[in-house]
Amino acid sequence: MITTVLYIVVYGLILISLVAIVRAYNGPTVLDRVVAMNVITTNVVLIILIFAHIDRSYYYIDVAFVFVIGTFIGTLCVLKLLREGHII
Repeated sequence: MITTVLYIVVYGLILISLVAIVRAYNGPTVLDRVVAMNVITTNVVLIILIFAHIDRSYYYIDVAFVFVIGTFIGTLCVLKLLREGHII
């Protein structure tokens, strides 16, 4: 029962990610695109965690954690680039 619900949640996350891809493509500003990419990466992390729970392979949690850290650093770099014009 819970597995079926989790699969439905995964399909919902995929649908939200597709809407965010459209938003990232059509976004009028760069910040809209940054927010859309953050939504997509958050959904990917949630899907990884859900499949880790379904498969009972909890070592995927480390993969999701590294993915979140990389996304956070990438977002900070993009925002610093937009604010100051350079990253370093």
